Amino acid sequence: MTAPIARAVAAAPPGGARGAAFDLEGGPDAALLLHGLTGSPFEVRHVAERLQQDGLRCLGPVLPGHGGSPEALAPVAWRDWVEGARRDLARLDGARRVFLVGCSMGALVACALAAARPGRVAGLALLAPALQLSGAARVAGAVARALPFGRRLPPVPKLGGSDVRDPVARRDNPAMAAVPLSAVGELLALAREVERLLPAVRAPALVVAGGQDHTVAMEGARRLAARVGSGPARLLVLQESFHLVGIDVERDRCAGEVAAFFSSIPPSAAEGTSP
Repeated sequence: MTAPIARAVAAAPPGGARGAAFDLEGGPDAALLLHGLTGSPFEVRHVAERLQQDGLRCLGPVLPGHGGSPEALAPVAWRDWVEGARRDLARLDGARRVFLVGCSMGALVACALAAARPGRVAGLALLAPALQLSGAARVAGAVARALPFGRRLPPVPKLGGSDVRDPVARRDNPAMAAVPLSAVGELLALAREVERLLPAVRAPALVVAGGQDHTVAMEGARRLAARVGSGPARLLVLQESFHLVGIDVERDRCAGEVAAFFSSIPPSAAEGTSP
């Protein structure tokens, strides 16, 4: 039975908003959990709480340009997201092993970090990776990136809210209500860079996709799973879920599969190193 999403809300830091950054205490191993474009750590908190049950310290930062208005996100470049996540990864340098969990854009950022630090990342859980956007979003992002005034285009409202099937999770998700087209263009650029980097990703990977995702194409998840350097990675399709699989109707299965996957990765001689 799927646990109510309110459990993750109730466990938020005292006085903090649902979308606040979190740092859940744990043992010698740790996980860095990265949210998606226009999202927040709320998207990965349910998974984090499950990992904490296995003794992992779980760090969920707010990525650059997020935590405020869509207008504040508009001028941010994809390299800023990667650099922000790199700084947060460095906060876990004392951990024995470090795992990465990324949702959508966060999954691409996780791949970039894993490619840059192959001896440090012990495993990857890539939730609905945004390697290939669906239809209109892909076209709009490409147009915004090509136009010289693309960053000045007004944010586009998200009709119907987040791509989540669970109505409670969709209501409670503190994501931005609109998306800057320039940010979608940056996401496309990040996807191209990650496509190039995939053979350099040596950490074992699990890819989780929503069977009814309206935001990213399943073909992107398949391609990522096939091309990752440690692969082919296992591709798990949650047939009842939309895009944000970590908080959607099959969130308990998603969290459990991520925890089981990380537990299955044997200890490495590289533990504790920081190349």
